[in-house]
Amino acid sequence: MDPGSRKTFDLSYYSLLLKRRGLFQSDAALTTDSTSLAFINQLLTSPPQFFFDEFAKAMEKMGRVNVKTGSEGQIRKQCALVNN
Repeated sequence: MDPGSRKTFDLSYYSLLLKRRGLFQSDAALTTDSTSLAFINQLLTSPPQFFFDEFAKAMEKMGRVNVKTGSEGQIRKQCALVNN
């Protein structure tokens, strides 16, 4: 999600956020919340392994989300609008 290191998995996305160079409005919102901003700063000042460990935990947590399938959910044509 960041142009400077599109072929590597690193922290440059977060460095760009602090420079107000996020791609989406939701990216910029991460820097307006004090808890999120503190975590971003912790990621950037910690050894790289801390980021990789936190990322792994987040992926495991997301894997436990119950995804709706079949008629229980829908793929929206526009994210902000419910399909008719």
